[in-house]
Amino acid sequence: MKQFTNSLTNKSTNPRTPQIGVIGTMGDIQYSKKIESLAESIGEEIAKNGATLVFGAEKDYDSLSSAACRGAKKAGGLTVGVTYGKGLTVAESNADVIIATGMERGGGRELPLVLSCDVVISIGGGSGTLNEITIAYQAGIPVVALKGSGGWSDSLAGYYLDSRKRFKIQTVTDPARAVTMALALIRTRDQRPKEILLIAATHGNETIGAEVLRRVSQETQNINYDWLIGNERAVKNNTRYVDTDLNRSAPGDKNSPAYEERRAAELVSASQNYRYVIDLHGTGAKTGIVTIVTNPTLENLLLAAALPVKNIVIWSSKRSAARGPITRFVPCGVEIEAGPKNDPAVQQELYRVVYQIVSQGIRPTLNMMREKNIFQVYGRVEKEFISPEEARQLKDFQKTSINGQILYPFIVGQYADYWCYALKRVELENVFQY
Repeated sequence: MKQFTNSLTNKSTNPRTPQIGVIGTMGDIQYSKKIESLAESIGEEIAKNGATLVFGAEKDYDSLSSAACRGAKKAGGLTVGVTYGKGLTVAESNADVIIATGMERGGGRELPLVLSCDVVISIGGGSGTLNEITIAYQAGIPVVALKGSGGWSDSLAGYYLDSRKRFKIQTVTDPARAVTMALALIRTRDQRPKEILLIAATHGNETIGAEVLRRVSQETQNINYDWLIGNERAVKNNTRYVDTDLNRSAPGDKNSPAYEERRAAELVSASQNYRYVIDLHGTGAKTGIVTIVTNPTLENLLLAAALPVKNIVIWSSKRSAARGPITRFVPCGVEIEAGPKNDPAVQQELYRVVYQIVSQGIRPTLNMMREKNIFQVYGRVEKEFISPEEARQLKDFQKTSINGQILYPFIVGQYADYWCYALKRVELENVFQY
């Protein structure tokens, strides 16, 4: 049985040394001795503050990032050079560790370099530095630009890179301030509330979400999200639940004798600290990846529209308003259903969706709703409506007619008492009329 850990209950109590990247102009672009001296001073300040310096180690030219390496080494710091191609021989002899990426200079080496940093300090800079800054921006890694050093550092200082305004390029004018700012940004990032909470295995026999999140968390810096296991006890038992269905127990009761009632109260309480909550589920039905809105408020519908999932199902009832799914009782939340849950192609698609969410963030707009297929659950296809032979022809989201009524089947073949749920298409202009 697979064991899963999560980012809320397994925070490190012994944080590693901060890794500060220094990027900047290479020697084939002229820079002054004064700017080179500033780069060395930044390296010294990084070492004096006990941080590790990460820089682009060149095989031919000198660079401002190499100058920072020399400064860090002078102050007794640890330096890590990330180089291109094969081989560990580089021009800068002061590097303690060399990482050979096997990638091109200007065509890939920049990615592992930047992603190995908690924060990046930019000095001057040509096209390679610009590439590194954009990678940092996409990955949510803060950038501090030394104003007055020329190049892209001067051009981008104080600006956002695009209209998403993920973060502003911070501006400083001296080396000591650059490192102080960099360390402050690391502390702020580690202490601020995350934007997204992802919940997996709310049902203990649906671990597809946990498997995906474990993989994503190994491949991303969880700057903007946390994740947790919904029903830890049921996962250990490989059962849907222990005492009662967790996803029918919210808002929960912290004093209940039932484990899921207490756990629902914990999850709803934890969710209040996040802007968005996404609960990942798996099914045996051939639904593909679908977003489920359990509480059709404007905020929840916009969240659903912002996710990289084409089909949206509004699934809400008066009964669930008092007691029901976790996402019904969070400030803003939806579910993502994935099926068939044991299909490798579905698992890979869910990975793609979750990776895009955590790496690019969530930026809802009303126009996104126009790109989606929106459905609403309005009933069930009961067993007396059609024969077993007819039921075998039903396919999720495939338009069909039963007794003269047009509908779209949903979660086909997973229930003992009825064939599936019945969906109707919902037009954009009618979504908010409730």
